[in-house]
Amino acid sequence: MSEPVLELAGISKAYLKGTPAEVRVLSGLDLTVARGEVVALVAPSGAGKSTLLHIAGLLDRPDAGTVRLAGRALEREGERARTAARRRDVGFVYQFHHLL
Repeated sequence: MSEPVLELAGISKAYLKGTPAEVRVLSGLDLTVARGEVVALVAPSGAGKSTLLHIAGLLDRPDAGTVRLAGRALEREGERARTAARRRDVGFVYQFHHLL
């Protein structure tokens, strides 16, 4: 198997943290994608697919866990480093353009 290009380890994300309305979207999620591998996220509405893609694509930060892109941990990097990595290493294909 080839070297992973994307590794998510222990990813957690919640919205409205610390309030009675807190919504835990991701909890302890692990995902590894190898070079050349094709991955499809299929789940019901509200399951956290978009949140996962935003974290994997460096558009959002997890509350906990590690995001490695091409072996480099980026979850706590500054916006310049994250933007450079997005330009160089990340691409999305959406079903409809308005999902952005």
